[in-house]
Amino acid sequence: MLKDNVVKADSSKTEVISYQTTYRDKSYQKQALVYLPANYDAKKQYDIIYLLHGSTDSARVFYQNGNFKRVFDQLAKKGKLKDTIAVFPTYYPDNSFVTTDYFKDDPLNEAFAQRELVSDLLPAVESKYSTYAKDTTKKQLRASRDHRAFGGFSMGAITTWYVFEKQLSYFSTYLPVAGDSWTITENGGGQASRRTAKKLAQTVTKEPKLKYQILAGVGENDGTSSSMGSQLEAMRKLKAFDRKNLKYYQVARQGHTIEAMVQSLEHYADQIFK
Repeated sequence: MLKDNVVKADSSKTEVISYQTTYRDKSYQKQALVYLPANYDAKKQYDIIYLLHGSTDSARVFYQNGNFKRVFDQLAKKGKLKDTIAVFPTYYPDNSFVTTDYFKDDPLNEAFAQRELVSDLLPAVESKYSTYAKDTTKKQLRASRDHRAFGGFSMGAITTWYVFEKQLSYFSTYLPVAGDSWTITENGGGQASRRTAKKLAQTVTKEPKLKYQILAGVGENDGTSSSMGSQLEAMRKLKAFDRKNLKYYQVARQGHTIEAMVQSLEHYADQIFK
């Protein structure tokens, strides 16, 4: 367990959970951080949100730099994201995959969204903690999707778009912050806006009965805002998307910063599990 400055019986907690996964036929033992709200009770049901870091980062550093324990504590006190568990994983199989070339992260982002997230991470977390899933069979994980969200910052946002595209039946809300979709090509939100939008729309048309919402955010001074803006504008021109299921928040006076992620989360907090 991570050390908190003051730990009381009724305070929130941060725990570490381990699980096993594979990448390119090699097995890896991984960890994720889990935020448990104050007075967590295994007899209750909790909403759950998964939040993913960006390039060269880690779950622990992302969690600490964003001061997410305090953020979730304050949101709960305000009646927003009350009774909510937050999970902070990593898409890196191990530290040997961390480089300064974030383009090399893209295959890891896609692989995490394609298999690891639903096959390994969700069962490990939601078998230990009490969520709306009665068990961790795919049937029950799908049945509880309205109480599950996924979001991320930078390359974590790119992963979020992959999760939307590949795992719509498991998550109802998506919070990509400071990152566009690379499903067509790298930096596809800017370089191939219309093709990217059309491919994302195909996800929706394949599952027409599944309700969803995309709560996108970016710092107004962030270089990724142009790609995100172009992509979202193209998406809103399609029938699959409108201003109710696709929202865009530009964080004032912020660039490509963890503060933009935090402020986007705070801005959307009472809309995530409405």
